[in-house]
Amino acid sequence: MRTGSSSDPALPVPGYAVRPITDRETLRRCEDLQMAVWGMGDRETVPFNQLLAATAAGGLVIGAFDAAGALVGFAYAFPGYREGRPLWYSHMTGVLPAHRGRGLGLRLKCAQRDAALAAGVERIVWTYDPLQAANARFNVGRLGVVASRYHVDYYGAMTDAINEGLPSDRLEVDWWLRSPRVAARIAAALAGRPRPPRLAGGPWALAATGAGSLAPPGPPALDLSAPAILAEIPPDVARLKREAPATAVRWREATRAVLRHYFGRGYAVTEAGRYPGEDGPRAVYLLTTGGNPPAEGGAPA
Repeated sequence: MRTGSSSDPALPVPGYAVRPITDRETLRRCEDLQMAVWGMGDRETVPFNQLLAATAAGGLVIGAFDAAGALVGFAYAFPGYREGRPLWYSHMTGVLPAHRGRGLGLRLKCAQRDAALAAGVERIVWTYDPLQAANARFNVGRLGVVASRYHVDYYGAMTDAINEGLPSDRLEVDWWLRSPRVAARIAAALAGRPRPPRLAGGPWALAATGAGSLAPPGPPALDLSAPAILAEIPPDVARLKREAPATAVRWREATRAVLRHYFGRGYAVTEAGRYPGEDGPRAVYLLTTGGNPPAEGGAPA
């Protein structure tokens, strides 16, 4: 999933409406929105005709509209099928920069969840860049997804403003919509009291060497066997790509090595958040054994 906003507070400000989009005119506006959110070129946008066909085939495009009726955000999901069961694949969620930080990302995802459950779908899958710390906190920490699949250079070379400069590695996440884990985290977020991640304890599979947001990663530790382990990521990968691109590549390679290795040994990402450090908060994943729910759902709380 391409995500253009993921640091929303729990409670949105008034003045916005979130609703499904089915009319042609508004679906066409989603093309311009993609360009504005991600800095895409024409060839990278999901075109109007694909959005229209997906909604006609059981998919969903949800829009966020300001008080004047302008489209300021959207979420797009289409139906899929895995392990003998239906699912939705959430391909895009984005909000224009001027309207971020107002809870719209959360509202779009909650509306998507409600619609999926109403359609009899209990699992939504999407991908995101594992080095995007804000997206990690939003997806794992607030929405309650879990991740145990890693795709190397998933889309190939990307040239949009957010993704250019690194291989397009992606975590693929599972959002088990009826699990107690998801229900509890959504309820907490909507009530304005997001659940703090449990990141204390556990050995480090990956950690920065040195202080500051431009510090490089240390060598991956691939011989751990604790039930919970920690893996650090850069707090601001966008700044890292601008100011220290070689270090950004090192983080990509180190994170790839750690996550692929431990996923192969039965671990899953079950938490993401800020970990206290001497020079400020560190962006960290928690990987646990037995954390990935079975196909029928029921992820741990």
